[in-house]
Amino acid sequence: MKLSEYAKHLLLASNLEDKLLPPSKHWDEEVEVSSIRIEKPNRNRKLQFSDKKIKIPRLEHLNLESNRGLTLHHFANHELMAIELFAWAILAFPDAPKSIRNGWIKTIGEEQIHLKMYINRMNDFGIQFGDIPLNYIFWKQLKQFNSLESFSAVMSLSFEGANLDYSQVYAKVFSYFGDQLTSDIMLYIFEDEVKHVKRGVRAFEKSIPGDKNSWEHYLSLIQFPFTPRRAKGYLYFPETRSLAGLDAKFTKELETYEDEYTGRVNLESVKKFGLGSGLMRKNRLDSQSKSD
Repeated sequence: MKLSEYAKHLLLASNLEDKLLPPSKHWDEEVEVSSIRIEKPNRNRKLQFSDKKIKIPRLEHLNLESNRGLTLHHFANHELMAIELFAWAILAFPDAPKSIRNGWIKTIGEEQIHLKMYINRMNDFGIQFGDIPLNYIFWKQLKQFNSLESFSAVMSLSFEGANLDYSQVYAKVFSYFGDQLTSDIMLYIFEDEVKHVKRGVRAFEKSIPGDKNSWEHYLSLIQFPFTPRRAKGYLYFPETRSLAGLDAKFTKELETYEDEYTGRVNLESVKKFGLGSGLMRKNRLDSQSKSD
């Protein structure tokens, strides 16, 4: 199979099982591949996009298994969108360096694993994927993806960057409520997300102009109303950005960034747990090779 055929399969297949087809280790040679931009993924009726807003349960309500299932459904939706959009990038940017494309392929395979982990665990809580309306927040950013750098700024540095924070928060809260299995899932995903952000940083940093720093370049690649607010969670864990290869300037600017939406999230539930800034780790990162 050619890589472009695989990417089309992930985007145009309607069933979840087909979207979970893992990437090959070897690809047939491509000849003169042109850019293809698919506006919307094909999905069956149960997986269709919805404009209905479903709020994620508050942290203090995660003592209930039903709310844990709803929360994991929310995260699983993000994983499916990520699988599709990294496939989209493979088709949209056929001239991307081989190292970047290989990073996207690895990310797709890892996101598929994450999606299956979330689905299996939410099933334990009585929730099936597609039981709840699926938003399409990632796909709404399609018009921003004018280059592989802008794609990396939005998908890797922002959405996956924010998940560095969210995965830590939820790992800690699930552990607080005695659900170590779900906490461990969040830590597994956290350590993969560090790799994902790192891959995005590599694509992003190569294009930084001589007259800009990394933060200024990032701002030039995202379009309002999308703002850096999307690049961090309820709580901010600066150490995670360093692990992902972002420099001190970027890490500090993101920490202090505020806009009109800052403070709208009710942080009282976060404060109740006294989460702190220390990281929960499984030490998988310490053995990762530079090729990741």
